[in-house]
Amino acid sequence: MKKQKLHLAMVSAGILSASLAQATPFNITINDNNSASGYIGTGVGKEDNETEPGTVKSDAWDYEALGYDPGTKQLDVIGTFNFAQGQTASGKTYHAGAIFIGTGPTLPRPNNWSYAYVLDFNNNTYALYNSFNIVLPTDILASSPWTITPTGDAIATGSFLYATGLSDPNGFGLTTMSGGGNAPIHNMISLSLADLSPTVLNDFWVHTTPECGNDNLNGHYQSVPDAGATLMLLGMGVSTLACVNRRLKRK
Repeated sequence: MKKQKLHLAMVSAGILSASLAQATPFNITINDNNSASGYIGTGVGKEDNETEPGTVKSDAWDYEALGYDPGTKQLDVIGTFNFAQGQTASGKTYHAGAIFIGTGPTLPRPNNWSYAYVLDFNNNTYALYNSFNIVLPTDILASSPWTITPTGDAIATGSFLYATGLSDPNGFGLTTMSGGGNAPIHNMISLSLADLSPTVLNDFWVHTTPECGNDNLNGHYQSVPDAGATLMLLGMGVSTLACVNRRLKRK
C-alpha cells in the first residue's frame, strides 16, 4: 500500500515538474542561413559564433541568441557584442540597434515591422513606438532595419535589465570564438514585452542588428497549443492521487 502511494506521488511530482519546466526561457532564435565565408555558426539557431557574409569573424560583433519566457513575457537578447557601449572600428563606434517586433505568417520585410523598442543604455530605459521610419545599417543592408526615426509619440516607456560577464546565459550552451567553451564574456538585454497585446504575444517575430549590420539576429515565438493541457494533466494527476488515497484508506 505504501509503495502504491509512493508511486502515485512520484507520477504527480513528475507532471508538476514537467509543467514548471515550461517556465524556462525558450531559445527562439532562427537561422538566417547566411554567414561569413567558410564560417558556420553553432548552437540552437546556428547564430552563435556567426556573423554575416563579408564581415569580420569576431566575438566583438556576435549577436548570439534570442530567448523568450511566455510566463513573464520577458525577451532576452544575448551576444558577445557590447550592446551598451557598442564596438569601435576604424575610428567609428557602431551602436546596438532597436528591437523590432512583428506579426504575420513569415518574417516581416524591413518596412513591415509593427513595433520598435528604442533602448537608452545611459539609464536602461526604453521607448516603444508603432509609428516610425526605419534606418538602414551602414554596411550590411541585408541586415535591415537597424533603428528608427519616430513619426509619432512613444506608446509606452519603461526600463530593462542589462547583464554582462555571463558564462552561459539562460543555459543555452552558447560558446565564444576567442575564449572557447563558456567564457564569461556574454551580455544580455532583458526586456519586458508586457506592453504588447496578448494577441501579438501569441505569435510574433523579433529582429535586431548593430549599426553596421555585421550580425543579423531574428527570432520567432508561437505559443504552444497544448500549454493548457499540461495544467489539465497536472490537475488530473492530483485528483487521481487523492481518489486512490481515499480508496486505500477504506481498505
